Amino acid sequence: MTNPTTTRDPDLTRLRIMDAATDLFVAHGFSSVTMSQLAKAAGVTKSLIHHHFGSKEKLWEAVKEHAFEQYFRAQMEMLQEAGEPDAALLRESVVAYFHYLQANPSAVRLFAWTHLEGDTSCGDMDAQLMGAGAEWVRQAQKRGLLRADVNPAHLVATFVMTCTQWFEARCHHQHWPGMGDDEAFLDDFLKIFMEGVVPRD
Repeated sequence: MTNPTTTRDPDLTRLRIMDAATDLFVAHGFSSVTMSQLAKAAGVTKSLIHHHFGSKEKLWEAVKEHAFEQYFRAQMEMLQEAGEPDAALLRESVVAYFHYLQANPSAVRLFAWTHLEGDTSCGDMDAQLMGAGAEWVRQAQKRGLLRADVNPAHLVATFVMTCTQWFEARCHHQHWPGMGDDEAFLDDFLKIFMEGVVPRD
């Protein structure tokens, strides 16, 4: 049943739809969630969801963008305020992404569903941040601060994929002997990663 309070307040209605969609998509993925389920969970009609988001696909994109927005803004600010490129910023970026995933398990599940369902869309924020990160690496390579024989996009993707996989697969690897906790893994990954991207003699 439609909640009369939300229909009179477009912003509140949109927020209720987003919250309901986030819960359902995190739990079940995109494909398994129906518009009827979304409408029931949000307390609105399906036509109201179409009014605010256009389609289930666009609602899915909005949910993913919202989950990523906090990290996106913080990381872009870090890049913009960094000044001249140096290796320390690369390390800070790895730590920031790792801790973002650690603090946002719902985002980890959304990313996992995206991968499992073969979602090929790349959000504007995702593409923008990847491009900015790769360009920063490229500038650091030109200054001789990072290895110049690796693709900048691959370098960024390496730490993004490693950190993401650590949290996506933790229900499996947490049972492996001697794995340790999140911070122990991050510390060792930074040693391996940072020493691998510094210039060779």
